[in-house]
Amino acid sequence: MRSRLSIGKLVAVLMAASIFLSGCHHWMKNHSYMDGYSRMDRAGRSDRPPARQGWPKADRAGYTVAMVGKALRIYDAKGREATVDYYNSPESVDGEWYVFIADENNDLIAHPNPDHLGENLMGPLGVDITGYRHGEEIASATAEGKWVDYIFLNPATGNQEYKHTWVVKHDGLIFASGWYQVLPSLALAVTKAQPAEYTVAMVDKALRYYKAHGREAAVAHYNTPESVDGEWYVYIFDENDQLIAHANPDLLGQDLKEGLGLDSTGYHFGTDMLEATAEGLWVHYVFLNPATGAEQTKHSWTVRHDGLLIGSGWYE
Repeated sequence: MRSRLSIGKLVAVLMAASIFLSGCHHWMKNHSYMDGYSRMDRAGRSDRPPARQGWPKADRAGYTVAMVGKALRIYDAKGREATVDYYNSPESVDGEWYVFIADENNDLIAHPNPDHLGENLMGPLGVDITGYRHGEEIASATAEGKWVDYIFLNPATGNQEYKHTWVVKHDGLIFASGWYQVLPSLALAVTKAQPAEYTVAMVDKALRYYKAHGREAAVAHYNTPESVDGEWYVYIFDENDQLIAHANPDLLGQDLKEGLGLDSTGYHFGTDMLEATAEGLWVHYVFLNPATGAEQTKHSWTVRHDGLLIGSGWYE
């Protein structure tokens, strides 16, 4: 088991990165030029600045929005076939920036990497190395446009990096482009080989899902087998400490303060878990691993958000 000090350092690093990403998303979401482009797209105006002229690359978010705006102009002027052909060509790539297009069935029809053509956003392509299903978020975009953040291969560097993608639905198609960000503190490759980091990423993904879709949808999603990733799953407790989402439906409705929160060694881990705040809390106890069917030591990361406890854990 990792020392409390090392886990504390790990959590501090991951929380700092999570807060940074949330702040970055909040900053981008509230910049007026993004709303402006959405309004101009709907109005069909032709005076939008070209991507390479209207915004400097130093303003990555603005440049990304302009890239998508340019793609919409090409589509409106030249039609679907010509637009798809162009964005499947190397000439359309601008460093780390490129446009990808998905059709009415969420299949990729334009992408600079031909190996991705025909892949569906709801399939493996739409799941990053942390397990986050960003494809679902991209597919839910509207004409208003939305930002979706995830980890993806940067063709300019050959590395897995954080990608901030601006997505707009237009004429039934998904148009998107994004910019990449290197976060050394996350080491970029959060995989199951790093169970503590992967657990924190699972909870962060659940929080993003909750914020994007709301309580009812989040609870429904995390009560499905599809939300389970091997030994990793998300659990949610309501304001009354009742379990409302879990991989094992037999546990739903049980109270964290009662038998559910007591492990086979007699440790009342539920009492400690209830102390979790928005900063997050690690709790270690014995629990049934659904992937093995055996009781094992579980290390759970729990965050309190909007009155709920949302968490996940790993076993050893």
